[in-house]
Amino acid sequence: MKGLAAIALLLVGCAEPDAPTAYRQAQELIGGRPLRSLSQAELAQVERLAAQARALDPELHEATFTLAALYVARGAYEDATALYRSLVEARPDDGRAYAELGLSLAAQGRYSGALRAYQDAVRRGEKSALIYARLGHAYQALGHLQENLHAAQAAYRASLQLAPEQTEVRYQLARVEVRLGRDEEARALMQQALDAAPEDTGIRADLAALYREAGQRELARATLVEGLAARDGGGEEAVLHYELGRLLWEEGDGAGALAQFERARVADPDLYAVYRYLGLIHSAEGRLDSALAAFTAFADRQPSNAAAQVSIGIVHSRMGALDAAEEAFKVAIELGGSEGDGALKLGGLYVHQRRLRAAVQVFKEATVAHPHHAELFASLGDVYRQLGLLAAAVQAGEEAVRLEPERALWRFHLASTYERLDPDQARAEWRAYASLAEDDASEAQRLAHARSRLQTLQQEK
Repeated sequence: MKGLAAIALLLVGCAEPDAPTAYRQAQELIGGRPLRSLSQAELAQVERLAAQARALDPELHEATFTLAALYVARGAYEDATALYRSLVEARPDDGRAYAELGLSLAAQGRYSGALRAYQDAVRRGEKSALIYARLGHAYQALGHLQENLHAAQAAYRASLQLAPEQTEVRYQLARVEVRLGRDEEARALMQQALDAAPEDTGIRADLAALYREAGQRELARATLVEGLAARDGGGEEAVLHYELGRLLWEEGDGAGALAQFERARVADPDLYAVYRYLGLIHSAEGRLDSALAAFTAFADRQPSNAAAQVSIGIVHSRMGALDAAEEAFKVAIELGGSEGDGALKLGGLYVHQRRLRAAVQVFKEATVAHPHHAELFASLGDVYRQLGLLAAAVQAGEEAVRLEPERALWRFHLASTYERLDPDQARAEWRAYASLAEDDASEAQRLAHARSRLQTLQQEK
């Protein structure tokens, strides 16, 4: 109310204020409050006053700082960046200008520029815990380079030395330690962060994931159950139910997982990943109508998710609704193909229907879109062989073997093709297949056939 009253008084003023007065009035309107807490009317008035002060006196740099901060508050980061750059030029030795420029650049995802700005701020004396934390965030965002992860680690440690009670910084350092392969250190830091903020669902879920990956499943379960015991409902509870459901699913407890996923769905119907697991569980247990409903809900919440459409198509196929399955697989391909799975399923459906030419077209287009997908080449070669196009079958089959030379099944297909072209090469491929398949229980039936064929070819030699 005081801010609005001040606006009213200013609006009835008769004369435009000079630069210092305009800046003072802007600060009085702000009243020490966070800028994002101001109403739209207050923000507009403060921005007008700060802009007026800057226009009247460009050397009044505090007005420029205030105006830039107002731009940040309303998300106008490019405008803020321009002002902070002007401050850097006007005050090249002022670390504060570089620090604020870094924050503005980071908000735009321009992390390399932010990194340079933060480094310049530190060199000019801005060595607060906050600056080191921001520096760590920028390095972590560029963590595709190993040296940046080490730099993030050092920056976060420096921040914690200056201000040890920073839960978020401790959490971010834990995330960096994970990426550096220092799992034990990461778990210790994450546990410290959780001890400091036991209500933080994100930290709790990440700690449980670290325990699960380390094989400490009981600790993972206890972490999640403890969090649920302290909750009384809501979206954050949904995340914990979801994570516990995933843990149970991985342990083979379908019924327990289903109960947790249903609780997550009730707590937060928009937690889209829940529907995928519900679909998988219902599908595995033969409840195809329920599986289809779950996958459809998943697709409704993630309309650009190709994997959801693949799952829908698989369920339709199992229900005998082949036209619906075909349509779902086509949609999946249009959405990007889910790394080639959409094409594999659509081509496989056409093979099942003996529409071999259509299958060839699907597989050919998919090998162009996914040139490193060995199964697509193997499937294309298999269909070519069925069509009697043996040279094309060999070419596709050899590409599958080149991409995944240790996959026995691709050798099986290639050997089958060579039998109709080159007995010597067929013998070589059958031997290569047998060597790869002899310790693979899933290849037992094909291995028996391969040995029989190899024996026959040896006798015919």
